Amino acid sequence: MGGTRSLGVRWGYPVAAVVGVGVVVWVVVGFGEMPYRAAGIGYPGVGGVLVFVLLRVVAAVSGAVALGALVFSVCCAAFERGGRVGVEGYAGLRIVQRAAGVWALSALVLIPVSAADVAGFPVLGALRSGAVVALVEAAEKPKGWVVVAVLAGAVAVGARLVLSWIGAVLLMVVAAVAVLPPALTGNVGEGPGHDYATGAMIFFQVAVSVLPGLFAGLAARWRADDPRASALVGRAVTIGVLCLGVAGATGLVLGALLLPPHALASTSYGRLALVVAAAGAGIAMLLWRCVIARRAGRLERVGPLLRGVAALSAISCAVMVAMAVQPAPAFDGQRFTAQEVYIGFDLPGPLTVSRLITFWRFDIVLGSAAVLAAAAYLLGAYRLRRRGDGWSRWRTLSWVSGCVVLLITTSSGIGAYGYTMFSVHMVTHMVLNMGVPVLLVLGAPMTLLLRAVPAAGKDALPGPREWVLALLHSRPAAILAHPATALTLFVVSLYGLYFTTLFENLIRYHWGHVLMNVHFLIIGYLYYWGIIGIDPGPRRLPHLGRLGVLFAIMPFHAFFGVAVMSMSTVIGDRFYAQLELPWPVDLLGDQHMGGGIAWVSGEVPILLVVGALLTQWAGQEQRTAVRTDRKEDEYGDSDLDAYNEMLRQLAATRR
Repeated sequence: MGGTRSLGVRWGYPVAAVVGVGVVVWVVVGFGEMPYRAAGIGYPGVGGVLVFVLLRVVAAVSGAVALGALVFSVCCAAFERGGRVGVEGYAGLRIVQRAAGVWALSALVLIPVSAADVAGFPVLGALRSGAVVALVEAAEKPKGWVVVAVLAGAVAVGARLVLSWIGAVLLMVVAAVAVLPPALTGNVGEGPGHDYATGAMIFFQVAVSVLPGLFAGLAARWRADDPRASALVGRAVTIGVLCLGVAGATGLVLGALLLPPHALASTSYGRLALVVAAAGAGIAMLLWRCVIARRAGRLERVGPLLRGVAALSAISCAVMVAMAVQPAPAFDGQRFTAQEVYIGFDLPGPLTVSRLITFWRFDIVLGSAAVLAAAAYLLGAYRLRRRGDGWSRWRTLSWVSGCVVLLITTSSGIGAYGYTMFSVHMVTHMVLNMGVPVLLVLGAPMTLLLRAVPAAGKDALPGPREWVLALLHSRPAAILAHPATALTLFVVSLYGLYFTTLFENLIRYHWGHVLMNVHFLIIGYLYYWGIIGIDPGPRRLPHLGRLGVLFAIMPFHAFFGVAVMSMSTVIGDRFYAQLELPWPVDLLGDQHMGGGIAWVSGEVPILLVVGALLTQWAGQEQRTAVRTDRKEDEYGDSDLDAYNEMLRQLAATRR
C-alpha cells in the first residue's frame, strides 16, 4: 500500500502537470497570431503569450486546489467541540495555505501581464513605458485579476489563521467567488446569448474547480484502515458526482452557445472541448470504480483512483485555459447589434404589458435557484407527511409563492426589460429586496430542513442538518441578523449602489446584473429574517422592538424615491445611450418613474410584514397564556397563594 501511494504521488501529479502544460504550449504555438489578428490588436510575441497562458494555468489549477481543499475541510471532515475543525479539516487547510499563496502570487503577476496581452503589447515594453496602470483601467480582464489577487490573498491569510469550521465555510465562499472573474471576463461575456453563457459559466466554473482540490485533499490523508474511510470516500464521491453533473449540464449549454457543430472537429477550440468531455468521462469512470471498490470493501484500491480523479481534473483545468485564450468559433465573422453586445439579445419591441408577460428569457442563476428551491421544499414537506408529521400548508404556500415570484421577476419580460429600462429595473429591485424575501422567510425553510433531514450518527460525519445548525447559531449569523447590521446593509446598499458610479459599472455586464439581484435577495432575506423569521437562530428583539426596526426603514425608502424623482441627471446614462434602442425612450422620465416605483412599492410589503409580525406576537401571547394556565391547573399559582396568605395575615393583625 505504501509503495503504491508513493508511486502515485511521485508520478501521478507530475505526469498530469506535464500533460497539461504540453497541451497549452501546443495550442499557443499552433494558433500563433490568429486570435490577436482577429481582435485587431498587435501580437505580443510567442514568449509573451506563453508566459501569459502558463501563468493562467498556474492560477487556475492552484485556485481549484484551494477551493476543493476547502470543500474537503468543510464537507468531508468532522468538527470538534467548540466548532474547531478536526484533523482532516486542518490537513485540508494546510493544503489551502500553499495553494492559495501560489494562486494569489500568480494572479498578482497576471494583472500587468493580462493588461499588456489585451492591448497586444509585449509585457516588458508596457512596464517600461509606464502604461500598465492605464491599460488596467481601460480593460475588464486585468481588473478581474485584481479581484482574484485580493480574494486569493485573503484566502491564503485566512487559511493560516482560521481553525474554526465556520471560518472554513467563509473561506470556501470567498474562494468560490474568486475562481469566477477569469471565466466571466472571457468568451462567455461577449456576443449573442452571453446572458445564458454567463449564468451557465458561474455554475460550470465552480463545479469543475471543486474536483482537483477535493480529491487531492482526500488522497493526501487517505488511509484504507481508517474507521471512517468508507464514509469519507462516499461523501467525496457524492460531491464529485454532483459537481460532474452540474458541469456536464452547463457545459452542454456553453457548447451550444459558443461552439457550432461544424467547428467541433475543424477548430482547435472544438478539439479541446472534446478533450475536456473525454476527461469528464474519465473522471466519471474513476468515480464509479471508487463506488465499486467501496461496496466490495476493497478500500486499498481507492487511493490511486482518488489521485487519478485529482490529476485528470487538473488537466481539464489546464485545457480549459487553452480554450479560454482563443475566440469562440460562434463569434467568427458575425456582426452584433448593440443590444446583443450589452445584454445578449434583442428585445421584441417597446415595452407593453403583453410583452412583460409573454416575453421570457430564463435566468440560469436565479431562475434555476427558484425551481430547485421549490422542488427541494416540496420534497421535504412530502417526507414529513409520509412519516406522519405535520407541516403547515400556509408555510408551503408562502415558500412556493416566493419561488414563483422570483422566477417571474428574473425570467419574464420584467427581467428582460429591466436590463434596458431603469423603471423596470427598479421593479425588479423592489420585488427581490422587499417582496420575495418576505414570502421565503415565512416559509421557514431551515425549520423544515431540520425536521426532514435525519441527524448524523454518533461517529458519523456531520451532514446537512449539523451544518445548518452550526451556521444558524454561529457568530457571523448573529452579526448579520442583528437589526443594526441588517438595517445598515439595507440602507447603505440602496444609496451606495445608485448614488455612486457602482451602478454604471455593474449594468454593463450580465454578471453585474446577477450580482445585484443576488445581493438584493440576500440583504432582504437577512433583514426580514430578524423581524419575522420563524427559523432558529440568534436571539431576536422583542416583538415591539422588531416593529420599530421595520418602521425605521420607511423614511429611507421614501427619501430615496423622492431623491431619484428630483434628479436632473440620468443614472447610468452612458450605458442606456449605448444600447441604441430602436424606439424613443425618455431616460430622465423613465428614471423619475423608477423613483416613484421605489417610493410607493416600498410600503406594500411592509404592510404584509406588519400583519405577519402582529399575528406572531398574538400567537406567542396566546401560547404563553396557555402554558401559564396549564401550570396553574397542575401545580397551583404559588404567587397568588402567597399574596392571599399575606392579605389574611394583614386582616388578622387589624382585628
